[in-house]
Amino acid sequence: MEPAAIESAYAPFVAMLRGGGFSEPEEGWQAELVAAHVASNNDMIAEVAEQIAAGEEPTYDNAEAVNDDALRDYATRLGSLAAQAEAVEASARRLAEARAALDDTNEGYLIPARILDGGEVVNDGPIPIGRFIDGNASFHLDLHFEQLKALRR
Repeated sequence: MEPAAIESAYAPFVAMLRGGGFSEPEEGWQAELVAAHVASNNDMIAEVAEQIAAGEEPTYDNAEAVNDDALRDYATRLGSLAAQAEAVEASARRLAEARAALDDTNEGYLIPARILDGGEVVNDGPIPIGRFIDGNASFHLDLHFEQLKALRR
């Protein structure tokens, strides 16, 4: 995925956050936690890609990005949905820049990755970092965009 495509993929999500008007779900994450998850997850993946581009051998574990208490703390630090929208936008930019810094060799680097979803391990093995970024900016983002849409009043 081209860096510009990564950033533009987040534009509808950011616009929806800025528009506000979300209801509180009976269960699951409220809009603020969805935004906190997306921003923090983007930054975690970008950090891993930056480390790979620098010749390091990092691992990825999304436990912090799915921890309700950590997400509440993140959302509280940012304050408003507008500030969270800015954080998502900045994290998308960082993710795009990190993807652009990968070359043909290291975009295929197999990152040891442990991914939790709903308390269940959905991945516990290597993922090529380039494909991981691309999937995060498409499939993963789409899931959370739909989650936000469902919270619209």
